[in-house]
Amino acid sequence: MTTSSPPAATGPTDFDRLKEQIAERFEKLPTRLQASARYLIDHPNDAAIETVKFLAAAAGVQPSAMVRLAQSFGYTGFSEMQAVFRAALVAQTQSYGERMRGRSMAQGDTATRGLLRLLCEGSMASLQSLHQANDEASFEAAIALLAQARGIYVIGLRRAWPIATYLVYLLARTQRSARLLGGIGGMLQDELATMEPTDVLVAISFQPFHEDTVGAVERARARGIPVLALTDSSLSSLARNATVVLEVRDADIMSIRSVAASMVLCHGLAVGLAMAESTPKPRRPAKAPRGRAS
Repeated sequence: MTTSSPPAATGPTDFDRLKEQIAERFEKLPTRLQASARYLIDHPNDAAIETVKFLAAAAGVQPSAMVRLAQSFGYTGFSEMQAVFRAALVAQTQSYGERMRGRSMAQGDTATRGLLRLLCEGSMASLQSLHQANDEASFEAAIALLAQARGIYVIGLRRAWPIATYLVYLLARTQRSARLLGGIGGMLQDELATMEPTDVLVAISFQPFHEDTVGAVERARARGIPVLALTDSSLSSLARNATVVLEVRDADIMSIRSVAASMVLCHGLAVGLAMAESTPKPRRPAKAPRGRAS
């Protein structure tokens, strides 16, 4: 009597490919599998090292949902999908953030003596993550979107407010028309109504996403206005409704989020836009003047 061997895993072995497949099929996944996928993609380091029970609890689902998610992408079980996250983590050089989380403050330190070091290391980890999360094509697409826009509208509320304000300041330095949307006096809907399809909306929001920012993105897309999203989740409704998405995850240090990576991203967008607009455009050959026939 022969025994059949278990089916071989057909799921992607590369993290970037797995991420692409999840993004492509996300809308068609059942609700619980969406919640599972969103947590894993938004917390890849946790996905690499934590147990399926921990990950399921953090995602608000049962462990069986994590297993079904893995199977739906061609893996025989969750451990095989987790191996993809683990390989991606191992391939990275140990980040400042991992070292920071992996050790405690030196014995004898006061409450504030090591604080500045923690803040600096957390910010450096955020910058490293920013570089890894965005490819050149996405960044160049964002620059092109801004360059072709008649006007640039920027919305970022609560934690995203200082980031949005800084971006508008930088864009103004490049001599571009940039307007900060804040809904002062309850005028947000009226501010949004002034946008045209030749403009672009830059939406900055992080989990939990501000409902006014999400609503602004939905309204812009419904009117055919392109959207550039700066966010920490590629699977959020904010990202799915955007024309171009740039991911940025700032470190959570002592329950307060840094803005270091977000500010660097804004700096890069402004400098990139200035460089793009200073590049000489190819001139069309001049037409020969029309003259009277002799």
